Amino acid sequence: MSGPIKGQADFLELGDWNSVCSMCGRKRKASQLVRHWQGMYRCPEHSEVRHSQDFVRAVPDIQTPPWVQPMPADVFVDLPDTLVVEAYPVGTDDPFESTLRFEILTEGGVPLTTE
Repeated sequence: MSGPIKGQADFLELGDWNSVCSMCGRKRKASQLVRHWQGMYRCPEHSEVRHSQDFVRAVPDIQTPPWVQPMPADVFVDLPDTLVVEAYPVGTDDPFESTLRFEILTEGGVPLTTE
């Protein structure tokens, strides 16, 4: 009377047990398998090193501006019964001038100057 065919892992070793390789499915003793970087146990010949590009860290990209300021509030001028015919800026040619004045000519020819 013969029994089932025995494999290479079918023997008694105290404190060890049979396990299966996650790559090839071969039965081995658990002490012969090595842990793969994904957490599974494999034969030593199927074990592979984790790729070095998995550990690359990007340089932090700081997208906040160095300083900000709120938008100025809107200024509403109430000129009842006045039709503005033309308005143009007056003053120096300096585009960075802190105050900007407008000279406004109305329909009645009354000049209005604002700052």
